[in-house]
Amino acid sequence: MTFEPINDPVLPGTAGKVFHGSLGAFLFWLLAGLGVSLGEAASEPKAWEPMSRIESAAKQEGKLVVYSAPGHATREAQEAIGQLFEKKYGINIEWVASRGSEMAPRISTEQRLQQPVADIAMSGIAGVYVQLKPRGYLAPILAPSTMEKGAWRLDPAAAMPKERDWLYIFMSLTPGFFVNTRLVPPGDEPKSYQDLLLPKWKGKIVLQSPPLGGTGSGWFRATYKKLGLDYMRALVKQAALVANTNDVPDAVARGQYDVGISASVARGRELVQQGAPARYRHPKEGSHLAAQGIMLVANPSHPNAAKLFLQWFFTKEGQSVYAPKQNGISVRKDIPQDYLPPDERYTDGDPFLMGGTEDFGVERNEELSALMRQIFQEGK
Repeated sequence: MTFEPINDPVLPGTAGKVFHGSLGAFLFWLLAGLGVSLGEAASEPKAWEPMSRIESAAKQEGKLVVYSAPGHATREAQEAIGQLFEKKYGINIEWVASRGSEMAPRISTEQRLQQPVADIAMSGIAGVYVQLKPRGYLAPILAPSTMEKGAWRLDPAAAMPKERDWLYIFMSLTPGFFVNTRLVPPGDEPKSYQDLLLPKWKGKIVLQSPPLGGTGSGWFRATYKKLGLDYMRALVKQAALVANTNDVPDAVARGQYDVGISASVARGRELVQQGAPARYRHPKEGSHLAAQGIMLVANPSHPNAAKLFLQWFFTKEGQSVYAPKQNGISVRKDIPQDYLPPDERYTDGDPFLMGGTEDFGVERNEELSALMRQIFQEGK
């Protein structure tokens, strides 16, 4: 099967309406993340059959195919999940690694030819969801939070409270600051983003250039509404810009800069473990939350195995094996974070920053990209 660029038609009435709600959706999303309940934001999709019947049919299917983008399921997480799920239900999980840029065309080709392979897709919002959603290639999910209320640090359906066809799989919190502890004495670290505009930090800050994608882009999308565009224009005059995500923690660890913003957590953790004089710090405005989630593909080959997995995955048992192997913060409050370094843990009730769902639509994505170029390239 040859996978071609997506050129099939968008469903009528969906163009330019991939996301809904603007400020209202953003407030729901933010308050849900802070543990504030707004009640049921929308009616549930059509109810699934009783789970006992789904489980019986899933065992007959015997297989599940999951497409996973980088960063969504480590090899250790895949092995642990697969072993436990097969032991519990007798269903084998086939994991298929696929970058976000490849996943949407691949699934679209399968759907167009009516030869579905993928049952479930793990990916972010911007690259896959906005391409598959308007073409009708995703199915709604029975939100776990409606079946087990009060268990959630972050409601898995908070990002898409109406559609419920993209669920958070874990909280990937990127601490706002990566600080060189030799250059910055204890107590002198910046406490907030506003501190970085003080004259003493000019030329001592490094940031991955947001127009180039990666953590820099994710950081901008999560913070620009809270901090304001005037803040961004002022910050760019204080900071040096680098091209790659790993360049930020590397430069801080070498002592080239005092503070890094949007540093790769994985690379920063590796450097600290190697003895680098550096640590993470959460600004008082909150660290930013990366959008990483899971989708149910329309007309899957193994529909009952997919539904069974989606329900089991968000149980305490499923999250207990997934979150530690993923080195992520579980969306469930009852999963301990002792597998994470202390400065990477989330304290329930602390604020965090997220992009609004409308910012990931195709048209809005282009507008934000232009805005980032204007501020961080032309404004330098």
